[in-house]
Amino acid sequence: MAARTIATRMGAKNRKSEHLTSRIQQKLGAILRRESHDPRFQRVTITALDLAPDRSFAKVHFAVFPQESAEALAALTEALNRAAGFFSRALARTLETRLSPKLLFAPDRSFDEADRIDRVLSALERLPEDGGADGPAHEERAAE
Repeated sequence: MAARTIATRMGAKNRKSEHLTSRIQQKLGAILRRESHDPRFQRVTITALDLAPDRSFAKVHFAVFPQESAEALAALTEALNRAAGFFSRALARTLETRLSPKLLFAPDRSFDEADRIDRVLSALERLPEDGGADGPAHEERAAE
């Protein structure tokens, strides 16, 4: 019975942490759009947030649409991290908590990776059929 109680408590902690992570992500997105004065921040979308178990630190993954050059993305990341203190204080006000996590912004590379995979698949579709594994030569060998 004690193990079940512990598991239930752990489940409740995980749900509470997930809820807080979701709230932080939503509130931070709103702060970026409404309270920041840097026009570059208007195109930033928070894609994920990794919150430390003690809630003292959060890694904020973001994407920019339309995508920017590597240099512009690096400059934007630097600007976001310079403004992280402002965002953390604004977040504490909106969450109505005494403490707010220290924020570290990092570009979300998953969109770049998905784009790269899409380009590779498109290139493979354009390759001429040369009698590969599904071509006539394969069928003749399979019949033998």
